[in-house]
Amino acid sequence: MTRVSERLRFASTDNRIAGVRSTADEMQETAISGRRLRKMSTDPVSAVRVLRNRNKLENIQQFRRTLDYARGYLGKTEDSLRGVTDALVRAKELSVQQANGTWDAQTRQIVAEEVRNLADQVVQLGNSTYADKYVFGGFRNGLPPISPDGTYSGDDGVIFVQVDEDGFRPINLPGREIFEVQEPREGEKRPLVRVLRDLHQALNENDIDLLHSTMTRIDEATNDVVKSTALLGARQAAIEDVASRMDTSEVRFLADNNTLEGADPVASAMDLKRAEGAMQFTLKSSADIMQPTLLNFLK
Repeated sequence: MTRVSERLRFASTDNRIAGVRSTADEMQETAISGRRLRKMSTDPVSAVRVLRNRNKLENIQQFRRTLDYARGYLGKTEDSLRGVTDALVRAKELSVQQANGTWDAQTRQIVAEEVRNLADQVVQLGNSTYADKYVFGGFRNGLPPISPDGTYSGDDGVIFVQVDEDGFRPINLPGREIFEVQEPREGEKRPLVRVLRDLHQALNENDIDLLHSTMTRIDEATNDVVKSTALLGARQAAIEDVASRMDTSEVRFLADNNTLEGADPVASAMDLKRAEGAMQFTLKSSADIMQPTLLNFLK
C-alpha cells in the first residue's frame, strides 16, 4: 500500500514539474515573440476580434486594387479631356486669328491643314482606352465610340465600381455630352469633329460667314468640355475621399490587432522571471520529496 502511495506521489510531482515547465516555456515564447495571443484558448474573445480585423484588412487590400483601377480609368479620362480642351482652344485661336480681314485666302488654306489635324486628334482622343476599355463609350466600351466622321456610337451608361463594403462610385464619363455639340435649334446636336471640319472647310474655302458661325459652336463645345472636366474632378475627389478613409481604417485595425496580440515587454519579463522562480522552487522541493530513505520506503 505504501509503494502505491509513493508511486502516486512521484507521478503527482512529475505532473507539477511538467506544468511549471510548460508555463515557463509559454512565458519564454511570449517574451521572445512579443505576441501574447498565440492560441485561441489564450483569450477567445480577443482572438475573434483579431480574426475579424484580419478579414477587414484583406477586404481593404481588395478594395485598394479596385481604387487603383478607378484612379487609372479616371486619370486616362482626364488626360483625354485635357487633350480635347487644348485642341478646342487652339482651334478657337486660329479661327479668331483668321477671321481678321488682314489674312488672305492662301494663308487660310495653310491654317486649314492644322485644323484638319486637330479634328483627327479629337477622334483619337475620343477613342482613348484604359485596360482595353474605351473610356468614353459608356457601357458599350468594347468598340471605338467615335467614328472617323465624328459620330458618337457609345451609350450614356455610367459605370460604378464597389470601393468599400457599403459604397459604389462612378468612374467614367459617357462621351455624348463631350463629343456632340448642341445646335441653335433645340433638340439637335452636331458631332464635335464635324464642327472642326466645318472650320477646316471655312478656312480652306475662304468662307467668312461659315467661319464666324463655327467659332460660336467651338465656344459651346469648350463649355461642354469644361463642365465634363468639373464632373470628372468631383468623381476623382470622391475616390480619393474613400482612399483616405480606407487608410484610416487600416491603421485602426492594425493598431487594434497589435494591442490584442502584442505582449507588454515589461510584463512579459516579469512573468518570465516569476515562471523561472517557480520552476526552480518546484525542482528543489521535488528533489527533496523524491529522495526517500530505504527505511521510509519499507514502512
